[in-house]
Amino acid sequence: MQADLIDDFINCLKMLNHRNAVVNLPLLGEYKRLEANSSNYSFVIDINRRGRQGYLTLQLRNLNFQDKPITRLDISGPSHKNPEGDFELSGQIIPCPHIHIAKEGYGDSIAYPLDHHNIKLHLTNEALHDLVIILRKFLEFINIGNLNDFEFYHQNQLNLT
Repeated sequence: MQADLIDDFINCLKMLNHRNAVVNLPLLGEYKRLEANSSNYSFVIDINRRGRQGYLTLQLRNLNFQDKPITRLDISGPSHKNPEGDFELSGQIIPCPHIHIAKEGYGDSIAYPLDHHNIKLHLTNEALHDLVIILRKFLEFINIGNLNDFEFYHQNQLNLT
C-alpha cells in the first residue's frame, strides 16, 4: 500500500456500523468484528482475544485490502523486533504493549511504543487492564467519529500474564 493511502485510511473520519447501541466485547478465546465506514472507504475492526493466554489484539483493515492491516494494537504478548530499514526504530525490539502502523514497503511489520512521539496512545497501567478503555482509546486513535453513540461491555478483565 502507498503511504498516502495508508495515511488517508488512518486519518479519515469513520463511523461505526452496529445494529444497536450496545457492543458486547468478546470473552477470552473469542473474536468480534466491527464494521465502519468513511465517506470513501469501508473498514473492519478486529477485536481478537483468541490468542495464547487471552492476548488482546485490535486491528483496523480496509475491506479492499483485508489481508493488509493498517493498524494493529497488541496489548499483551511477546516483544516485537522491527525489521532493518530506513526508519526511526529500525532493528529495535519493542516490548508489549505496542502498536503496528502500516508503512509503504514494510506492511504492518513495524511496531511503535504507545508513548512514541508519533503515536501518543497513552494508556495507564490501570487502563491496560480494562478492555473497554483500551478499545475506546484505539477507536479514538483510528478516528471513529460516533464513538459516543455506543456503550461497550465486557464480562471479565483481561488476563495479562
